[in-house]
Amino acid sequence: MSEVSVELLTQFVSKQPQVWQSVALHLSEQSNTLVEIPTPTSSAVPIGELTGLTADPVLHIQAQFAEQSDAPCLFIVGEQPSERLETQKALLEAILGSAPESLDDAVLAAVQEFGRHLMQGLAVAFGNISGKSFTPEQISAHLEPVTFPPNFLTVDEVVTTRFTVQIPDRAPFNLTWLLTENLARTLLGMKPLEADPLASLTMEVESALSTPTPAAPVGFNPFADADDAPERNIDLLLDIPLEISVELGRVTMLVRELLEVGTGSIVELQKAAGEPVEVLVNGRLIARGEVVVVEDNFAVRITEILSPTERVQRLGA
Repeated sequence: MSEVSVELLTQFVSKQPQVWQSVALHLSEQSNTLVEIPTPTSSAVPIGELTGLTADPVLHIQAQFAEQSDAPCLFIVGEQPSERLETQKALLEAILGSAPESLDDAVLAAVQEFGRHLMQGLAVAFGNISGKSFTPEQISAHLEPVTFPPNFLTVDEVVTTRFTVQIPDRAPFNLTWLLTENLARTLLGMKPLEADPLASLTMEVESALSTPTPAAPVGFNPFADADDAPERNIDLLLDIPLEISVELGRVTMLVRELLEVGTGSIVELQKAAGEPVEVLVNGRLIARGEVVVVEDNFAVRITEILSPTERVQRLGA
């Protein structure tokens, strides 16, 4: 376990005005309404100080970027119990026009869509800063005690950003964004923490590609191959389970369109018939293929695969 580094926190705080101005602009464009987000406050907070969120139901959004699928983040609606109901009401009035008496699936779907726009705004903002692409995914809204994702349970502190969303003729509302240092570093384009074994492996592979391997000294294990070192490092990871998924396609829908979906509805994906499906490992593309049937089960025949080096680099991205 380690604390958030001063270097990261300094860089993160300095970028907040630029980030949230971009997020506010994105929200304004999506809603056709002026949205303002004054410069928020960011700090490192011990995870132990947030355990109160796990006791009582709290409206929150969990989301991640496809490029960092092992590092989900959280948006808390009303971090302090004393402001929770008021903040929840203000948020719902802003996105629905009025606050419903109860939070059913339709309301949570609207909150989820708001979270998607937040993440898209952050993706644009940090993409401009780092020069990388970020794709929001796995966004879900919940009204229940917070269950911290696994990446939160391996650190002592998390980066906390408290911000206020202001919309004309609506009550402002406060949200709290929680993320780990590894995710913050990725968003800023900084090097990952050395404690990340996949990141360390990636840097070793890149170094091996760019730097010739020196000849082994005479008399030192003359039977060893010059490429044995990377092989042994990769062997340490061979027993780690990975989730493999196949993506047929994606589509973006408005909340009202989503609410109209029912049994028998057809959702048209943004991919032409006959195009290869994408094979993902832990949310990262490693291959493409075509769908086949094997003994009454769907399967995928691989037609294109990334090189081993590219696959390792994507796993450590």
